[in-house]
Amino acid sequence: MKSKIILLFLLFASFSFSQQREISGIVIDSESLFPLQNANVFLVSSKTGTTTDRQGKFSFASSDDSDTLIISYLGYKQIRIPLSQIKFNQTFSLERIILPSQTVLVEASIGKKGITPLTFEKIKRDEIQKDYVVQDIPQYLSQLPSTTFYSENGNGIGYNYLSIRGFDQRRISVSINGIPQNDPEDHNVYWLDFPDLLASTELIQVQRGAGSGVIGYPAVGGSVNIITSPFSDKSKLNLSASYGSFHTRKYSAAFSSGLIDNKYSFYAKLSQILSSGYRNLSWAKFNAYHFSAVRFDENLTSQFNFYGGPISDGLAYTGVAKFAVKDRNLRRANYSYWEADESGYTYTVNRRPEEIENFSQPHFELLNELKINDDVKFNSALFLIIGEGFFDYDGSWSIYYDDYFRLRANGFDTNYIPTNAIIRAQVENKQYGWIPRLSISHKNGELILGGELRIHRSIHWGSINYAENLPPNISKDYRYYFYNGAKDIASVYAHETYRINEQINLLGELQLAYHKYKLYNERYVGNDFSISNLFFNPRLGLNYKFTNELSSFITLARVTREPRLKNYYDAAESSAGEVPQFELNPDGTYNFSKPLVKPETMNDIEIGFAYNDQKLSASVNFYYMIFKDEIVRKGQVDRFGQPITGNVDETVHSGIELQAIAKLTDEFDIFGNVTFSKN
Repeated sequence: MKSKIILLFLLFASFSFSQQREISGIVIDSESLFPLQNANVFLVSSKTGTTTDRQGKFSFASSDDSDTLIISYLGYKQIRIPLSQIKFNQTFSLERIILPSQTVLVEASIGKKGITPLTFEKIKRDEIQKDYVVQDIPQYLSQLPSTTFYSENGNGIGYNYLSIRGFDQRRISVSINGIPQNDPEDHNVYWLDFPDLLASTELIQVQRGAGSGVIGYPAVGGSVNIITSPFSDKSKLNLSASYGSFHTRKYSAAFSSGLIDNKYSFYAKLSQILSSGYRNLSWAKFNAYHFSAVRFDENLTSQFNFYGGPISDGLAYTGVAKFAVKDRNLRRANYSYWEADESGYTYTVNRRPEEIENFSQPHFELLNELKINDDVKFNSALFLIIGEGFFDYDGSWSIYYDDYFRLRANGFDTNYIPTNAIIRAQVENKQYGWIPRLSISHKNGELILGGELRIHRSIHWGSINYAENLPPNISKDYRYYFYNGAKDIASVYAHETYRINEQINLLGELQLAYHKYKLYNERYVGNDFSISNLFFNPRLGLNYKFTNELSSFITLARVTREPRLKNYYDAAESSAGEVPQFELNPDGTYNFSKPLVKPETMNDIEIGFAYNDQKLSASVNFYYMIFKDEIVRKGQVDRFGQPITGNVDETVHSGIELQAIAKLTDEFDIFGNVTFSKN
């Protein structure tokens, strides 16, 4: 009897043991191949699990082969694998991703090589950390195909301007975390208002050609999408200081909390960039701050970002005269006026030290992602941008205009004519909005429905900050121009990616955008008006994979965008004779329903071929852009050296872009690109 009991016990123990299975493995980063410590490893049904050790290893027992293993780690794409498919001591590679609060944005607007029918480049955090020191974003991006930049200060710090395919940044859509950054009235991008942003950047995508819908604000030159995600899986503190040419210095302190209780993570950074500038008096003092916090719940991720920085700098808005470009001393002079006659005599006016700028523009962002189910995600981006500041510039030329400061019109003594003036131009703006996105995964594809609601309000005024021979009783509170600006933006879009088979991928997008300008409360003149436009922007693309390495695409897009507010009326220069650009009524008044400047429309056709393997990446792209009423430079510049623009009936831009990157060894790459264009 005793032997039977022992036998039954052994059989039971053997049966129980046969149901237990050891699950073990190593979790690593798919790019660096480094082990990931404290990665979460757990089973769906039994709710049991563990975390990885310093070597990225884990091990635990399971008795249910039908269960599913989930491995997750902050900043990486989660993987789910049935236990029946897992081998003993298997290696699991996790792919780095953006935080879940931005995955819809990233998956839709960040293309995939060989799959997405768009012309684009991606720069990841690892590359940024290797290359970035203090240079601003336009200079940093200038090595990409068809991309150039110029710097007013001459050393890539301060006012910098980006160009893609020859189109300036007013016609390039720039967004940070999917939130548009182009000034709604002026369309320009003021990079110095978010200094040292690259230090907190996870990913940059630069897409060339027509842009709208999920890619961002309607653009003809291309789009730049910057994703900030500075969180770290481990707590750390970084302190740095650097010094370079032209007394350029940078001091920075950054703190990351790491993942707290598997639920929270925090990041904070303070930095300062100082420079004397390449050109005389083009100094810069940029203070930067960036604070981010994220919370992970079971089906909801919430992220808050607060960044910006009060900046001040010496102005250098006048370009270098052609005859001075090759003279080392002259090109650094930063004169406010240049003139040379045929005999070679040069007349110049020195830049005044009082020509400075002060501005601050904090950004507030609340990003959420709600996972409704495995196939449906909802993203929300709420934002607020507040800007306030001034620039003081030389106004000594005002004596050549009759009553430029409107002193006579406002009852001041006409025997006093201000000379040697410094003008203060003040700008105050507020912009807020909501950008929702709904992502629906379906068989062979994904549908994204999204929109944008944005409200912009501004105050503009000019005063005499300093002058000689001022009339009595005039104060700095006196305004010789004043007006309010406004822009309302509402858009909706549908973006579909569909995989027909392993070789063919389709992309389709439709956007409907409503834009409304308003200029009101203009003192002295009273030219109040509003202009509304409704734009329809479609896109269709096809990508074909010949092999895993070789692919091609074709894309067709049509995009329409409106002029900037200044094209309709430069209210700041009304005292110098600027008038609204509208048709006149029979009684001589302006017909504000009939502007003289029109929106521009572009039809973009692109064809590309790409080859990618472990050693070589090469591509060639052809583009052909046909414009109706293109807004072009007219060959003149305004008081601040910016091009004066107007419509041209029909124009064509075409070109070919070639790019190649060869990986010769693990440490050594060689790359290059070339563009030929005809405009």
